[in-house]
Amino acid sequence: MLYLDSSALIKKYFVEPGTPRLQAKLKQETEAGAILFSSCLTYAEMHASVARRQREDALSEMEADDIHDQFDRDWATAITRVELSSAVLAFVRDVVKASPLRGADTLHLASALWLRDSTRLGVKSGDNSGWFTFVSSDRQLLAAAKKQKILTFNPSEPST
Repeated sequence: MLYLDSSALIKKYFVEPGTPRLQAKLKQETEAGAILFSSCLTYAEMHASVARRQREDALSEMEADDIHDQFDRDWATAITRVELSSAVLAFVRDVVKASPLRGADTLHLASALWLRDSTRLGVKSGDNSGWFTFVSSDRQLLAAAKKQKILTFNPSEPST
């Protein structure tokens, strides 16, 4: 399972640092049967990012429309959404106590924690051997995820 926040997922639609690594990771994981997850918050963040780039003249209207459409297709067919439920929100207080995150990042990490905990049947406590990976390009958010003992992947940083 891969949980992608918006800072990672945007690299699927725009060529920027980390795009090749993200594409390789997505290909490898989906070919192995991994399911892609993201918070429903991602829907608004992705469309807002595309619209901002169009307003800044980094994209034509046609290019922006194509990316909006491509993302909507992926959202409908390839990404499983984590709803902002009371179960997800129950993680927020502990997340912000442990790490100084902004609201949207807190919701992404809370969504990932809920997903991890609700799907870990049969997984040994403390085992982060790769069955669940949090994907982001936000270093502060990745550090917070590591504090929560979540395996992370930053497409913007070279492999070590």
